[in-house]
Amino acid sequence: MAPAPKFSHEKQLEMILNAAEECINESSVTDFTMAKIARTAGLSMGSVYKHVQSKEDIVLALAHRAFSHVSGIFNQVLSLPISTPEKILAIEFIDPKKMQCFGFDNDLLSYATNEAVISRASATWTEKMIIANTACEQLFKLALTDGINSGELTTELNLSQAIEEIMIGSWSLSVGYQQVQRVKQFRQIGEGTDSLLEPLSENDPIIRSSMRFLNSYPWQQPLTQESIKTIQTSLESIHLRDPKGAL
Repeated sequence: MAPAPKFSHEKQLEMILNAAEECINESSVTDFTMAKIARTAGLSMGSVYKHVQSKEDIVLALAHRAFSHVSGIFNQVLSLPISTPEKILAIEFIDPKKMQCFGFDNDLLSYATNEAVISRASATWTEKMIIANTACEQLFKLALTDGINSGELTTELNLSQAIEEIMIGSWSLSVGYQQVQRVKQFRQIGEGTDSLLEPLSENDPIIRSSMRFLNSYPWQQPLTQESIKTIQTSLESIHLRDPKGAL
């Protein structure tokens, strides 16, 4: 009998997570089995357990993959040659379809942040998620620090407090808006008008609210309607938003 094919550690993990994605698409984030993942991946249970010890580990491992995908997009946006407040507002303008890693992203996020899931997962995957979260926070802190230190704000502020306020305020507006939209999703799906994966327009309430919040800080160049055009053009240049009228 020919020896079983050998795969690298990284390749095995990729196979396991790809199989997990397939199994969840066939069932749900909560209704899958480790055995089915092993069969789908073409690996033994022993090989699977070298990487993930439980269903909770699978959930965090997939969440880590999704989070890494989103963090990479944030890094692209925060590296754009636009003003700091424009960079923060640009996050709202990203096409949601570009942010998607899995078709079940929303369910995955809700489940992965559940206390019971986190407490049952292995230290390996909880630590990886903590590191990924910290790295993402640092991206925003660095962008804000660079902007403030370069004189984009017109008055002296407590640097750490200003960064903390802008980060938590912007994040709360964005996440809160998503939660509100998900509540509406049930009716929208029933009516056939579901638009949660459609890019936001420049006159969307969350855009107006975010502009008012960011402009409460004394930026040298406050956000304007012209800023929105700059943001949209910049996102189009890195393929995170399609031009108007594009198919």
